[in-house]
Amino acid sequence: MDVKFYLGEAVKLVLKTTPFLWVRIGSYAVLGVGLLFYFALIGGIAWLLAQLWNVLGIIVIIAAFGGAFGIVRWVTRYYFYLLKAAHAAVMTEVILTGSGPDDASQVQYGKERVQTRFKETSVMFGIDRLLEGTVRSFNRSFARLMNLLPIPGADSLVQFVRRVSRFSTTYIDEAILTRAYRDDDANVWAVARDGVILYAQCWKPILANAVALTLLSYVEFLLFLVILGLPAVLIGVALPSVKIALGIAVLVGAWMLKLAVADAFSLAATLLAYHRSTEGMTPDPTWQARLEEVSDQFRELKRKAMEHMSGAKSSDEETASPAPAPTDGQSASQPPDG
Repeated sequence: MDVKFYLGEAVKLVLKTTPFLWVRIGSYAVLGVGLLFYFALIGGIAWLLAQLWNVLGIIVIIAAFGGAFGIVRWVTRYYFYLLKAAHAAVMTEVILTGSGPDDASQVQYGKERVQTRFKETSVMFGIDRLLEGTVRSFNRSFARLMNLLPIPGADSLVQFVRRVSRFSTTYIDEAILTRAYRDDDANVWAVARDGVILYAQCWKPILANAVALTLLSYVEFLLFLVILGLPAVLIGVALPSVKIALGIAVLVGAWMLKLAVADAFSLAATLLAYHRSTEGMTPDPTWQARLEEVSDQFRELKRKAMEHMSGAKSSDEETASPAPAPTDGQSASQPPDG
């Protein structure tokens, strides 16, 4: 299967969902301001400790950057994940139908679509966790990254791409999860199971896009650093006392722009690659068996799908079960005496 990159279409897709882009930028701007206050507080503590011993100040600053990653990860898990899911729902609507809700209702539509398909947030988190583990197991066991890089003597480059592919998994599992917005089957576990099987059947263009876009997102981060850094350098020359604060502000600003804009673009292109590549395909039982062999997470995903199916069937049988037959001498239309 030929590899096609959907960069141009991805730009158009992001522009068609501009309301979400502004919400993302605004949300990450708030997070960025919060991080700056966090660094200001930690910086003050580090300065005080450095008066006692310079090494203590350095240790606190290093720990502060680790804490910042933890804060972003936590907020991403409990707020931005849902925002990205709603954004992906609207993008999927545009990809599959050619149009989506109007700008004024996009955010509300995306939110309602997520709530409709995933009755509980914990269900979506659970499916995403299993998809991520399954995709990583597949990439490790079956994906031949040399096929993405037909360059003689590219072994070291393949090792690098393999490491990058671990980071790109997030775009792939989010793309698989969007099948739930296309398929109205109530069993979202089964939809996810079939979606990951389809990824296994045509992984090459999807993984190639995800890897390329992950790399591109870091190039975009460097570009944001340059754009924000140039004026900061000029200000730093005029006001040397604020150089460190400006440096931290530039890093945080570029990081937030990368998460808000570059990641939205990467998600859009991966969604396009996934839906275009799997269009008209049906899950192959052979690949289901292969995934069961290499992935504990896929086996759990399959089990959850079967449990949900059994539970729904039992519920339907209880609803449709006939009333008990009347006893002798009692009409079916009359209540029992007493």
